[in-house]
Amino acid sequence: MSDIKLIQLNNYIRPAIVENKAKEWVLNGKANSFYQYIIDRKNGSPTNSSVLNSYDVLTYGKGLGFRNNKNTEDWIKLKVGLKSKELRKVISDFNLFGEATLQVIRNKKGGLSEIAHLPKEKVVPQLANEDGEIAGYWVCDNWAKTNQNPQEYFSAFGTSKDAIEVYHIKPYSAGKEYFSDPDYLAGLPYAEMEEEIANLNINSIKNGLSAGYVINVPNGNTLTPDEKDAFEKQIKQKLTGSPNASRFVLSFNGVDAEITVTPFPVNEQIHKQWEFLTQEARQQVLTAHRCTSPSLVGVISSSGFSNTADEMDMAESQLLKRVIAPKQNFILDAFEEILEFYDINLDLFFIPLTEEQQPLAEKTELSSHVCCTDDSEDLDVLLSKYALDTPEGFELASDEDLKEFNLSANQTSEQDSKLWKIRYAYAKGTSKTPQGSSRAFCNKMIGLSNRGKVFRKEDIQLMSEQGVNGKFAHSGGRYDIFLYAGGVNCYHRWERRIFKKKRNADGTPKKGGAMATTTEVNVNEAKRQGAKLPKNHRDVAIAEIDKPNKGSLR
Repeated sequence: MSDIKLIQLNNYIRPAIVENKAKEWVLNGKANSFYQYIIDRKNGSPTNSSVLNSYDVLTYGKGLGFRNNKNTEDWIKLKVGLKSKELRKVISDFNLFGEATLQVIRNKKGGLSEIAHLPKEKVVPQLANEDGEIAGYWVCDNWAKTNQNPQEYFSAFGTSKDAIEVYHIKPYSAGKEYFSDPDYLAGLPYAEMEEEIANLNINSIKNGLSAGYVINVPNGNTLTPDEKDAFEKQIKQKLTGSPNASRFVLSFNGVDAEITVTPFPVNEQIHKQWEFLTQEARQQVLTAHRCTSPSLVGVISSSGFSNTADEMDMAESQLLKRVIAPKQNFILDAFEEILEFYDINLDLFFIPLTEEQQPLAEKTELSSHVCCTDDSEDLDVLLSKYALDTPEGFELASDEDLKEFNLSANQTSEQDSKLWKIRYAYAKGTSKTPQGSSRAFCNKMIGLSNRGKVFRKEDIQLMSEQGVNGKFAHSGGRYDIFLYAGGVNCYHRWERRIFKKKRNADGTPKKGGAMATTTEVNVNEAKRQGAKLPKNHRDVAIAEIDKPNKGSLR
């Protein structure tokens, strides 16, 4: 009688989520591995990845705005200290992990210099003290290999006078003292199910759609139990797991039998099972994310809210109100707490992607803050705040010399590199002859350009947020000066100006502020010298008069 063993595929074991108190820090699972588990579920599950990426876009919208025009100086401080790319990273971590960490960096005078993203999977809290307070955080590139990766300690925000402190955005999570969990925690096994089904299907195809095998081993009954276990282990390593699609039966026979591999017959109904599991996994992942309509996150569905435009609008409204807005509020509360610590008072909000995504009450409130029109006495002051004299012909040796200018355009732009600085001038953008008189805004902007004034992209966008030319906004929303300049029938556009840092004797760029020790270079010459110029929306470089309908939306 042959010795037959039925070898099953891998059994699913849900990972333990344990706050592991080791040494002076606390890890989220063994070797802080729960973060990697979450990352893997995003990378492996199409539905989970689609939802998270969509939520990142919806949460960020068009970035941060604020509701009090009197706090322009505070807003400039925030825009300089918090880059859009850092904010996007914070949002991504918060949506993925249910928590996020920030580096809050002080300047030499003790004020706020920068708020930067810190990857959450690399940050763990220190053990709480006897009062239950967490006094600091440890950062390590790989917590599974602490011997090879040094750990660095930072004080918790507001507990020291250190140059760098760590702020932890952590909603309450039942049973978790040190960490929070993603709000879609219950959907992670189904995300893993999607991943395994994909592995099984593609490898089943590669293996000829086989349902499995019977492996007969000759003279197998003479092997000792240890030899059989070793042989079985070798077979498992080669054939088990979802990449190998199925299971096999291993039979140890007598000496006269020969090795045979007999495939199982293919179950003709197996595709229905995989179809059910695929749909079930997708639905449960969407449910865990509280997604009101699959089509909102790029998942095609023939049921639910995806049938009519009205239902789609309702689903989108509910998603923004009940899922996205609470996420935004957690993040905004964190930033406002940091800013208040440094006496920066801003009523922040996330600018929605579209007018339709903006709640009615917020539309009314925002429109009431559009205070800068062509006739406003504040317009000259507001425009000049963001402008900078073209730096050709003078050098500034240090940041101290920049203080007398006190202009936002002296700050570094996201479009800058160490060597090349990108600024914009307002200029005529068409060969057509203007008819009639220009708007007051255009006259003031051309006047600034004639005096050699230039702007950063961020400063132009900031003017838009402050309501400059706001009366041209559609339905009382935000008017984008960078894209549409002076509005319908306008003959002007933004021209790019390129400035190059002068070099030291060793070839390195000179130090000082962003625009210190720079000279203007022709765009074509800059490209010839290897400058990688950022790409803007095509509307930036086209005058409204040359666009369809002369820039009108009607």
